[in-house]
Amino acid sequence: MKKTAVSRGERRKRRAYAIIIPFFAYIALWGILPLFYGLYLGLTEYNGLSEKPMFIGLKNYMDFFTNNTYMQLLWRQIWMGAICLFINTLLSFWLGLALNVPSRAKGFFRSGIYVPCIAATSITSGIFVVLLEPNGVMNTILKRMGLSPVTWQYSQFWMVFWIAVYFVWKNIGPAAIIWLGGLQSIDVSLYEAAKMDGANSVQRIRYITIPGLRFVASYIILTGIIGAMQMFDVVMFISKGNPYGKTDILMYRLYRDGIVNFNMGMAGAEATVIGMITIVFSIIYFRIILKKED
Repeated sequence: MKKTAVSRGERRKRRAYAIIIPFFAYIALWGILPLFYGLYLGLTEYNGLSEKPMFIGLKNYMDFFTNNTYMQLLWRQIWMGAICLFINTLLSFWLGLALNVPSRAKGFFRSGIYVPCIAATSITSGIFVVLLEPNGVMNTILKRMGLSPVTWQYSQFWMVFWIAVYFVWKNIGPAAIIWLGGLQSIDVSLYEAAKMDGANSVQRIRYITIPGLRFVASYIILTGIIGAMQMFDVVMFISKGNPYGKTDILMYRLYRDGIVNFNMGMAGAEATVIGMITIVFSIIYFRIILKKED
């Protein structure tokens, strides 16, 4: 009997390992190994074509932090990402509240807001570019309203505006669905008790909904920080860093250094800096959240 029990336990272990090992192998192959390889490339001079990288120590990192251009790109990555994150978090929260209202068409709306997330970025961003052409749809609408057309591509304000619009349009769906899941986990009796005590809708949101969504908010903001620091495709397809490099960000420069200019060493250093800053922001945010919990 004892041997049978042991063998049954061993079989269960093997099944468990068979399930989790492929997951960790995937993480190691596409996450951990590229991370260490990027760290290594940052210490080398390598064009991606020669036989092997040449070790140069911390030169790439020194060039990064002493070159004003890279620091401007990093700062622009941070503040543009912060704008997109703030707007997306706020609007997705209110959208989650709207989706939580009982409705016969709630399934349709919940599915519809998720569609932009799975749509191909190259196609949807191309539509945005067409809309912003000098003779495009947006200027046609302005003319019919009696307003002067705008040359969107030559205004930093409007390019940042449309980058934020596209970022939110693309990412608001998943965040709203997560907010919705958090809203549905709050005990309904709390709302009923507050309503009986005379609390209005704003007070119920402030004193019941928001405190009940602390952990959901932490997850959304944390993943939003990571997404904002990795923001690349929207700039590449919509503004290409224009006008005159005023919407150029570090992730787009990383692409140009590594893929276009074959400067793999500098690209590795840039990727490492972005990764470290993302980790630091995440740790600081977690410490703030944990301190509030204490």
